[in-house]
Amino acid sequence: MEYWELIENPKDETYRQLMKVLTRNSDKFYFITRRELNYNQEILAHFAPFTLETYKTKKWANTITKGPAATVYVIESNEETYKLLTTFANTLYDWVAPNLPEDITFMKNNFAWFSCTTHEAFGGFTFRSDYYKNLLCEIPGLKVQQIE
Repeated sequence: MEYWELIENPKDETYRQLMKVLTRNSDKFYFITRRELNYNQEILAHFAPFTLETYKTKKWANTITKGPAATVYVIESNEETYKLLTTFANTLYDWVAPNLPEDITFMKNNFAWFSCTTHEAFGGFTFRSDYYKNLLCEIPGLKVQQIE
């Protein structure tokens, strides 16, 4: 496996292209909310028709919390959710409280191939094949580097 990290927050067209590649090549994605933070409930309601499941946990991609459990929203990855992801944000790291849920993670066959910890401005890819790594080349302006 190879690990690559973002070295710059994808913005505007780069963000839209990243979301397009991620949604087209994933089965589902998830984001989280935390009880101690406020979120825009109207935005969460837009994702409700595409929500596959919700559950509470203290552990998700890149994070283990000692505080209260977070709520994970598992969402269908499709053209409609792509539109929502690009309507409510212009950059990847816009996905933070109080407006938006946090820590978007995209999955294919239950494998998390992209995850981020948005409040820490961290995002990265885990590749098991060159196919997914080559998808990064389709995203103009995306700045990444391999983690040794």
